[in-house]
Amino acid sequence: MLTWLETLAQDLRYGCRTLWRQRTFSLVAIGSLALGIGATTIIFSAVHAIVLEPFPYKDPDTLVSISASTPGGGSTSYYLIDEFLEITERNRVFTDTIASTISDVLMTGTGEPERLRGNYVTLNTFEVMGVPPLLGRGSTAEDARTGANPIAVLGYTFWQNRFGGQADVLGQQLRLNGRVRTVVGVMPPRFMWRGADVYLPEVFRRGQAIDGVRGVHLMGRLKPGVTRRQVEADVRPIIEDLRRRDPERFAANARVQVSTFKEAFASGLRDSLVALLGAVGLLLLIACANVSNLLLARASVREREMAIRTSLGAGRRRIARQLLTESLVLAVAGGVAGVVLAYVGLNAVTTLLPDNLVPDESELVINLPVLFFALSLSMLSAVVFGLVPALQAARTAVASAMREAGRGLAGAARHTWVRNGLVVTEVALAVVLLVGASLMMRTMISLQRVELTFEPDRILTMRVPLPEERYPTTTDRARFFTALLENVRDLPGVRAAAVNSSIPLYAGWGSRVEIPGHPTDRRGVAVQEASPAYFDIVGTSPVSGRLFDQQDVTAARRVAVVNEAFVARYFARQSPIGRMVRLLYLSEPMVSATDNGVEIIGVVRNVRNRGFNEQDEVWPEVYVPFTLSAVRAYVVVQADLPPMQLQRSVRGQVYAIDKDQPVTEVRTVDMAMHEYSLAGPRFTFVLFAIFASLGLLLATVGVYGMLTYAVTRRTQEIGVRVALGARWFDVIQMVMGLGLRLVGVGLVLGCLGALAASRLLASQLWGVSPFDVLSFAVITALLLAVGLLACFWPAHRAARIDPVVALRAE
Repeated sequence: MLTWLETLAQDLRYGCRTLWRQRTFSLVAIGSLALGIGATTIIFSAVHAIVLEPFPYKDPDTLVSISASTPGGGSTSYYLIDEFLEITERNRVFTDTIASTISDVLMTGTGEPERLRGNYVTLNTFEVMGVPPLLGRGSTAEDARTGANPIAVLGYTFWQNRFGGQADVLGQQLRLNGRVRTVVGVMPPRFMWRGADVYLPEVFRRGQAIDGVRGVHLMGRLKPGVTRRQVEADVRPIIEDLRRRDPERFAANARVQVSTFKEAFASGLRDSLVALLGAVGLLLLIACANVSNLLLARASVREREMAIRTSLGAGRRRIARQLLTESLVLAVAGGVAGVVLAYVGLNAVTTLLPDNLVPDESELVINLPVLFFALSLSMLSAVVFGLVPALQAARTAVASAMREAGRGLAGAARHTWVRNGLVVTEVALAVVLLVGASLMMRTMISLQRVELTFEPDRILTMRVPLPEERYPTTTDRARFFTALLENVRDLPGVRAAAVNSSIPLYAGWGSRVEIPGHPTDRRGVAVQEASPAYFDIVGTSPVSGRLFDQQDVTAARRVAVVNEAFVARYFARQSPIGRMVRLLYLSEPMVSATDNGVEIIGVVRNVRNRGFNEQDEVWPEVYVPFTLSAVRAYVVVQADLPPMQLQRSVRGQVYAIDKDQPVTEVRTVDMAMHEYSLAGPRFTFVLFAIFASLGLLLATVGVYGMLTYAVTRRTQEIGVRVALGARWFDVIQMVMGLGLRLVGVGLVLGCLGALAASRLLASQLWGVSPFDVLSFAVITALLLAVGLLACFWPAHRAARIDPVVALRAE
């Protein structure tokens, strides 16, 4: 063992000295590896933080969500409080169950009213999730006793932003939704369950609502050894009993589905990150091929050195080990430089990440798993790029090496096929990356060129969440928004103002529909609770019948306007005017309308309501007067001037009616488009473009380096050709022909690879085929142009060789 360690130390010292003497070669090799390893480490860090280990909770794989099928074929994981309590009491598969529900929480008494994202939770939530508070405590059994003071536990980000991270926040009293609560704890930074600002532990009791909360999301901690099938079998009879009491809540023979925490709260970036991980893998392979080619060229130059070492008794294994050790030194140096690049680049990647597609708990850092990955990648890279050159050099015979070292033609021909193959590989992999980047660019262009029926940069939207304790009835809420619209319409710069339950372009509430003579529809429809001006703002017009007017809204008449997609689904061969439909959404606990039936009075043209969803551009949609519930409402303002200039005056009208009413989510529709529809594709495109550009750079360097080396090794041959009458054009044609042949072969193989790989990108594309001819044509032209440039300079250098000088060197 000691001898082996001594030999390894000797190889390391010799390798470091050799690489130090050849600093240009070493820097190029280390730089290539650093780009590949750094990019791969960045994306792996994102995959680890967002996909593999996004949550800091105890054993998240044993924390499961339960959903049950509903009439019409849908499913729900949202349970009434009584239903949650029954499942909790009767199940035999969970050690504990917890309930939570996200709700608007109004904080008053501390200056301007502030809307918070509250999470009402059961008292055992923090214990079951296995994360203790950073400061103070969570909830205890004392908080369950009758007469106990209500408590609140703050989220870390809210604590930092609102209270400056001060520890004296413990014991402070906050007025939340009209109830005074005592702050008893602050959760750690990564405890961001459902993005809450404040956690409100409560005792859930049958027949009681808490601050208007009537339904909850249920999760359970599995007992040891319990499987999904056992959970389904255990919970299904409970759901069936609940269905008998309320047939509209669950389907007959309801199917129960179990999802782990990771599955229930999966990131929308999963597919993009997997595609990007494949892209950086290709980039790393290009870097390895580049370094391998450099090592092969270097090995040819060192043939005499290797021959001398062989003649002095070094065996093939000893020489191969020495060269592999040098490769290992390069890989470690490249790995260290790559980690540094990853550390710097991670901040840039974090700024590109779309917040709405990433779990709030995710934290992109260079941690131990990521460092271990980078180290393993470095070791693997050393084998990938160093093995072939080491084995080729070790096979060199002593006599052959002594005879051929320094002879251009013979030396150049020794392992030409290996070097050429590596160059072809680099070009082919670069083509795959560039085609992927081109497809993503075409996707971005298609998204930005979508024709809409309105100007998204001229529409201001803001949410006005009315707290239930101050606006408990539909009449109260309708009165507020009616007065607000009257005031906003009179503001200078306002062309039109409306109320709607969602912002334009994005459908809000979904509802199952019952139509006499039709079965309950499993797919559901979008429901928009709107005021009459909303139709003009989004640019739709009636096809038949009429729109509801202000009289319909004021009287809260149970009328509805449907879009063409609704008619095509339910009334393909007949007129829907005058038909009655039941919107089951109106019976949900959050709405609780006394009657869910409405009469269709008109049909309007389709407007895009699912963002940029090419597969199903328009959902069937039902518009009803907002005065039917007004539970969730956005103010939608069409402006004659830049909309954000109106936000202060519109807020002022809200405060004029209710000084304690918060206004949230203030933005234009254009801003919402970029957040919801463009942020994800932009993230994928930008990173793909960066990685593809690096791949193209490395491939160009590979072609240039191979031809430069070939010209150097064949200087005497070229001198002979010139002496025998070859013209400068002939020399340029010979050298460029060699390079362009390799580029051409790489292009063909790369296009074939891109045709296969583009299928994997299909889910990320919009408005463009995975086999887009234009993308392939543009990339082919680009590679040919870059290949010409890479080949020209070595060819130009070859054409300037003086035959006298070349032959004298012989």
